[in-house]
Amino acid sequence: MQKLGIDLGLLLSQIVNFGLVVVLLYFVLYKPILARLQARSQRIQQGLEDAERAKQMLAEAEAKAQEELERARKEAHEIVEQATRTGEQQRQEILAQARQEAHVLIQRAQQQAQRELLEGQVALRQDVVNLSIAAAMRLLQAELDDEKHHALVQKFIEEAEQLRGA
Repeated sequence: MQKLGIDLGLLLSQIVNFGLVVVLLYFVLYKPILARLQARSQRIQQGLEDAERAKQMLAEAEAKAQEELERARKEAHEIVEQATRTGEQQRQEILAQARQEAHVLIQRAQQQAQRELLEGQVALRQDVVNLSIAAAMRLLQAELDDEKHHALVQKFIEEAEQLRGA
């Protein structure tokens, strides 16, 4: 090897030095860097898993919120329907009561009108009777000829008309 210009001792010492540098670099640099890279990889993986869990939790929370919102809408709709039914029922009851009261008022008014009509008829009859009695008394008190008889009847008719107008 000397013919090639290679010193075997130097080559061997360089190989040993190179091996020592490689071993030294392996333990000093490669292993710590590799450990840090693995730790970083684990942190990234954990972050991704946490993000996925958070995404699932968010989806579940949104689904629950949507369910609650839908349930609240249904409840509100049922409350509105119940209030509408109750309002309609109360309206029907009020209308029935108003009709009944109106019917009673109409009956009372008709009865009162009937009474007033009967009272008017009775009063008119009484007036006619009184006038007839008065006319008869005048006829009996006076001796009548045709002219007096005619004047007396005319006076009776006028008095009857005055009483009817009053």
